[in-house]
Amino acid sequence: MSDSSHKAKLKDAVRTLQTQWSVIRSQWNDAQSDRVQHEVVERAEESVRLAVLALDQLGEAIARARSDCSEGGGM
Repeated sequence: MSDSSHKAKLKDAVRTLQTQWSVIRSQWNDAQSDRVQHEVVERAEESVRLAVLALDQLGEAIARARSDCSEGGGM
């Protein structure tokens, strides 16, 4: 599985979470739902954002390493 498919799955999972949470939140709006919003939903969104960023950075590092290895004829 490629980095792009991993990122797509993560992004899809967050979109699903947001959609389902929106439906739930339309019927449940109190202090407890505010806590869930902050402690679960927002943290999940931030975690996925950071994971996607990390995958991007990892992909760039791998591409640089491949380029360096191919230019130098390997180790």
